[in-house]
This record gives sequence, structure tokens and C-alpha cells, in this order.
Amino acid sequence: MVSIKIQKLKQKLRTRLGRFVATDSKRHYPHLYSVLEDIRNNNYPAFLCGGAVRDMLLCNNSIPRDLDIILGYVSRELLETLFPDHIKGETSLGGLKLQVKDWSIDMWPIQDTWAFKEGKVTGKGFSDYPKITFLNIDAIAIQLFSKRRQKREIYSKGFFEAIAKRTVELNFEENPAPAECIVRALRIANKFKFVIGPRLARYMISYTNQMEIEELAEIYQRRYMSADVTVEKLHNCFKSIETQMQASNNRPVKVFVEQNSNFFEQLPSLPKRNRDLFAMT
Repeated sequence: MVSIKIQKLKQKLRTRLGRFVATDSKRHYPHLYSVLEDIRNNNYPAFLCGGAVRDMLLCNNSIPRDLDIILGYVSRELLETLFPDHIKGETSLGGLKLQVKDWSIDMWPIQDTWAFKEGKVTGKGFSDYPKITFLNIDAIAIQLFSKRRQKREIYSKGFFEAIAKRTVELNFEENPAPAECIVRALRIANKFKFVIGPRLARYMISYTNQMEIEELAEIYQRRYMSADVTVEKLHNCFKSIETQMQASNNRPVKVFVEQNSNFFEQLPSLPKRNRDLFAMT
């Protein structure tokens, strides 16, 4: 049953991304389309990864505004010459941060991915990328452009299972920013009402025993503009995770951080006349 659902999710993802980058989309978001066309016309292999892929499957009638794009056969220096008018800085790991009207785009050469540069895994290709994401819900890379009548390549490692089972789990432990990763995991689990897998729960408890909850609260408030998330709430959240772990016999646990928020109401939506472009299939 799960395998059938995964195949349907893959087909849905290919369909929705195809509509997102299709020629018809130029009418709806010309500024973004211009940047995507520059990538396509230069024949750079390009894959979409991260939260935008997740949102394409989980958020009805909404389009992702934050894109993560990894590119092949290109250097950062060359990317800087392609998009000089859009560059607003760099990411925490050295990629380019672009602002294209309403879209924020993190873009970097695949070989500059942190785990590849640090030799944390073997291989440095697109198919290797899902090995090195902290969470299973991010362990995905889908080909941005494909030739006519050819399926887009999809590389994943537990991503579709995460969607199907509604579970956020640890995928690759080593990372340069564990506090930010923990905060992001909490945010995703809370907003999408996913449970947290036992490996991730153990990682969270182990890490939070070594650091101040105040630091996590500050990161959460700053990153997600959520002053409602206090030190006390985070402390109670982690105590709840620990209590559930002790009683759950290695089963997933629930999180409660922002109990009164509705993630889907916060997402940008397409105008009604354009929703057929990005409709659920």
C-alpha cells in the first residue's frame, strides 16, 4: 500500500513541478521564469531540493516562495556573473542568495555542498544529495528541466516515506548547524502535524541536554518570526518528547510548540483564476 502511494506521490510531484516551470507559467510569474530560463538556456543540470519540493506535495493551491536549486558543471563565480541584479548575499554555507521579486532562491554548485566538500560521504553527484540532508523530509532532489516526453529524474532517500507516514526522522546526523536543524525539525513537525521519529527524538534530547534552551528559542523566534514560542514552551516540548520516548518503546512521538497556528493560512496562494496551473492531480 505504501509503495503504491509513493508512486502516486512521485507522479504528482513531476506533474506539479512540470507546470511550475512550463512556458505557460511565464504569464503568472515572469521574473522568476526569466531566471529559470537562464539556467535552462545555459544547459546547466539543475535540481530542485528542500522545502519547496515538500510544499509542492503538501500545500494545495499554494506555490513555494523559497527555492533551493543545486546546479552542475558551474562554479559560484560563474553564477555570480549570470544573476548580478538578483544577488542579495550568500547562504550560511557559502551558496548564493537571490531575491527575484517575491521569490527567495538559494542556489549553489552541487560540488560546494557542505558534506561533499568536507568528505562526509562518498560521491558528489545529484543522486548522492539525498544522503546528506539532516531530515528525511528534505532528502529529495528532482530534475528542474527535462526533455520532452522524458520523466524528470528524482533522487530520494526516505522523502516519500516521510510524506506517506507523516513522520519527520533523522537522515544524516553530521551537520555544521545542529541547533538550527533541531529548530527546523520542530517547526516542520508542528506545522504539518507530523510525528517525530525515534532517532530524531533521541538526537534532540541528547543535544538539548548539552545546550541552553534559550539559544533554541532565540533561533526559533528569529527565523520564523514567532515570538509566541518561548523558552518555557520549548522546555515543555522537549520534556514531552523525553516522556513519550520513555513510554513509547521506540515509536514516533508528537510535538507541541505552536498549538494555535495554522501553517496553511500563512502560505501565499495563487489567484483563483490561476489555480488550474498548480492544481492538485
